[in-house]
Amino acid sequence: MQRVLFVEDSKVVQQVLRHLSAHYLNVAVDFAWSLAQAKEFVAKHEYSLALVDLTLPDAPNGEVVKYTLEQNVPTVVLTSKIDEYKRQQMLELGVVDYVIKDNRDSYHYAVKLVAQLLRNQGCKALIADDSMLSRSLMKQMLEKQLFDVQDAYDGEQALKMLKADPEIKLLMTDYAMPTMDGFELVKAVRNFRGRDDLAIIGLSGAGKHGLSARFIKYGANDFLTKPFMNEEFHCRVLQTMEQLSLIADIKESAYRDDLTGLYNRRYFYQFAEKLLKETARKNCLALLDIDFFKMINDKFGHEAGDQALKQVASLLRSSFKDFTVSRVGGEEFAIVLTDVNIEQAYSLMDAFRARISDYDFVINGQSFTITVSVGLTNFQNVTLTNAMRIADKALYQAKEQNRDCVIKQN
Repeated sequence: MQRVLFVEDSKVVQQVLRHLSAHYLNVAVDFAWSLAQAKEFVAKHEYSLALVDLTLPDAPNGEVVKYTLEQNVPTVVLTSKIDEYKRQQMLELGVVDYVIKDNRDSYHYAVKLVAQLLRNQGCKALIADDSMLSRSLMKQMLEKQLFDVQDAYDGEQALKMLKADPEIKLLMTDYAMPTMDGFELVKAVRNFRGRDDLAIIGLSGAGKHGLSARFIKYGANDFLTKPFMNEEFHCRVLQTMEQLSLIADIKESAYRDDLTGLYNRRYFYQFAEKLLKETARKNCLALLDIDFFKMINDKFGHEAGDQALKQVASLLRSSFKDFTVSRVGGEEFAIVLTDVNIEQAYSLMDAFRARISDYDFVINGQSFTITVSVGLTNFQNVTLTNAMRIADKALYQAKEQNRDCVIKQN
């Protein structure tokens, strides 16, 4: 579990950081006022990251930074001012980055930086460069940003690694490499990984005009000229990964049902079509409908109907957390049960049906009983249209048989 330590002695600044953390960070955050208190926290918890003030009453010369780094906690420094000597000192110590506290936006930047670093944790990055020294240097720098780093000595090896591992989210590639240069690698990669799925940063030595534009036209997200400053490297990588995260957030939002938080009809159809191509897997499709839902709306109002949908969705989410659940209509849900046969799927769906019928729903403060009907079918070696038709026919039969039951059709 991720956990973050903030060390800041100013009450005003700490209040701002607390407010921003509640907005941007979805992890446990501890706030310390001093080095002594920071040591108490570190003795109790393991931290993924620390954001620390450079100057504290009991640590006026950056001792807190040295301490967190000695404890192997990646550290971002907050400072009211910094000269070239302090800047170099911080970088030599091995901090991830430093942020100058000169306005409110600085705190926004610092907390958003922490949020992005936490998203980087465990994220896979690949370096393609024929220079062992360059690979080693960039690997160290990326590991400071919490990436899980792999490296390749040329474009061909990098391409094989990317094809074998779709979890790689960042590629840093040099231009001049044997067998396959950076341009050829980027063009080949973009045939199967889009800009919104894999971030690519091109690299090349100084004096090579036009390379940055060509890299970006071929599909790179950004470009760095060697030799680069540490800060420039970190800023480019962080901004590129932040853009990737924002695109992912937008896509996730587009695929979610606003009311229930489940996947929506658009996502279901895209996911289902993709799954059906994997014909070797045993899968089942269930269509579930809330019985007499119109009566809930007529008796209690549409707001009450929304409450009922949310509660049913919550039960679906907890019962089928290993499967894909979508809201595909007003009171209709689709569950794709992967790697199970139809008998296993029937047992799972019937157990859920029984759970729903025994559950004490509360609508507008009143207890209420809800039942569901389910149509179930195999979901392999079939078109999505036919699978939906068969599951819908089974669901109709369940409705005809006094509801509150599961009907399966092969």
